[in-house]
Amino acid sequence: MNLKVEDICYDYAGAFTSRGEWIHPEITIETYEIIIVFEGEFIIEENGKEYLLKSGDGIILEPGKLHRGVEPTNERVSFYWIHFKSDKAIQIKQFTLRDRYPVTLLCRQLLHYGGCGFDTDVVTSIVYVLLQEINSQIFIGDSDDILVNQIREWIRINSDRNMNAADLAERFGYSEDYISRLFKSKTGKSLKMIIDEYKMNHLKWLLLESELSLSEVADSAGFSDYKLFLKYFKYHEGMTPTEFRKVYYSKHTNNK
Repeated sequence: MNLKVEDICYDYAGAFTSRGEWIHPEITIETYEIIIVFEGEFIIEENGKEYLLKSGDGIILEPGKLHRGVEPTNERVSFYWIHFKSDKAIQIKQFTLRDRYPVTLLCRQLLHYGGCGFDTDVVTSIVYVLLQEINSQIFIGDSDDILVNQIREWIRINSDRNMNAADLAERFGYSEDYISRLFKSKTGKSLKMIIDEYKMNHLKWLLLESELSLSEVADSAGFSDYKLFLKYFKYHEGMTPTEFRKVYYSKHTNNK
């Protein structure tokens, strides 16, 4: 994506959660708007084209174009919304995230720093990183890149269980040595580091976006020993799960 931080400017943002029946209002705005859904699903229409957005999906709506909900839903819907201005056209439209945690963390940081009164330039820089992260998750490269992405996606969706390089080799029909070397050459990280990274992303996403107890979070990630979960988390993050939950406390929310 050929975009520089000086090409954009943060406007405002928040987190929305529906109450009862809800439909997105009909509106035309003069900014770009990023919508990232983390619970439920709904259909939004922009200039006559419909987009179905589910949990883990997102869309970037364009300035000056009418958008609205297509039909009401009784399902609980939650999403982040971020408005920003740009001197350049944003090419990203609808997308599905391979890894929700980095995007969730950036959204939480954005709302936290925006809510705490930080300078617009600071929050704008987070919007820029958010756009780059979204773009990196939807990029597809050569056949090796595709295989790496397929394996990474399998690791991500199975981050609630224990796994190692041997499990992945058996699953995808390659030797353990080949997969390990491929990941090292393509990502600069060992396969164990990737597995741990996604395990931690899963844990941190649950800590930020769910109301599960710590023991329930541990269970959801395949830890049979609660103390091992606490030790694992502090080793990789440098703080306890409870401390991590308290980091980004300021979040503007709206509901309807």
